[in-house]
Parts: sequence; C-alpha cells; structure tokens
Amino acid sequence: MSYLLAPAGGAAAVAVDPNPDPCQALLLQSLLAERGFELRMILLTHVHGDMLERLAHLYPAVLLVAGAPPGGGERYRAVAAGDMLLVDAEPIRVIATPGHTPFSVSYLWQDRLFCGDALELGGCGLAEGGICDPGRMYDSVVDRLFVLPDEVLVFPGHDVHGRTVSTIGEERQRNPFFLSRSRDAFMTAFRERQRPKPPGFRFDA
Repeated sequence: MSYLLAPAGGAAAVAVDPNPDPCQALLLQSLLAERGFELRMILLTHVHGDMLERLAHLYPAVLLVAGAPPGGGERYRAVAAGDMLLVDAEPIRVIATPGHTPFSVSYLWQDRLFCGDALELGGCGLAEGGICDPGRMYDSVVDRLFVLPDEVLVFPGHDVHGRTVSTIGEERQRNPFFLSRSRDAFMTAFRERQRPKPPGFRFDA
C-alpha cells in the first residue's frame, strides 16, 4: 500500500512507501500533475533490497528513511524517533517501530498513522530474510502504537486481510495476535507462524 498526503490548500505533497515499479511511479506522477502537487518528500517506513536506489531513479524528491546509507548526499535523509517533519507547516511525527526490520519507523500525520509492516490489520507483519525481531515488534506495537488515542486511523503496508484501514482502538481490542498475549507468548506464536506448513493448514492467531 502506498499513500499520498497533501495538506488542504497547499501544493506540497509527500508520498509514503511508493511502489518502486515504474508503472506505479507513472501513475503517481500523473496523479501529482492532475492535482497540481509538488512531491517534496518520500517517507519510507522501511526498505528491502535495492528499493532506495530504484526510488531515487524514479523520483527527484528527497527520500527519508531511518538508517539511511552514508554518502547518500542530498537524496537521502535519515529520520529518527521524535523527529517532526513539516509539509506546508503540517507536522508529521516519526515513531520508531523496529521489529519487521531493525530500522522500521511509522509516521503520524494528524489522526492518521502510516505503519508499514509494523502492524498488520488483524495480525502482525511477517518475517523478512532473518532480520525480523518479534520481541522488538511486540514492544513497538504495544508500547509505541497502542498508546496512541483510540480514534487514530491505522493505514498498513499491505491489505493482507482485505482491509485497508482500522483504528488503534480496534486493533488494541480485537487484534488476535496481541490481544491478552504476553511478550513471550507473542514471540512463540510468531515463530510458529513462520514455520512451513502442510498444504491446507490454517493458522489462527
């Protein structure tokens, strides 16, 4: 899931986790032109593989990501927990949510949270290439996201369960992966979820 944010009445816009596919980039660029927006920043919740290089090739905007590579010049900018990014005077708060990757972050704009793979609606993000830390993922969700107000809208990185938006209150009260589960129990369930399953197997959190 990719998102385009633009404060009302302004011309500046930011994209959250745009798809590095050239066809998707053309679609986003067409939308920007249609609305008369200028893409100022690209906010990345996390990166895999050569995503940074591919996005830098497609967009002239600065790319913001936690753990930005050194020597990236003006194209890359590192963000950290507590940073406030301004878009036409509208603040976007950076929240550190490591776990899915060591440097994963989420972005809070007004009452909207863009969390990438830190929190899946009705579940949790999957492991990626052995770098996922389920204990840190649990801490990020429970200690940093679930403390936000109930009414905050949650926009995830994937529509795995066919849903594209939820609220912090609903996820805190109904998400079966975190509901009434200790940190150790979560880690055990997470690891069980990652093991190869026989055909037809269904995992219920």
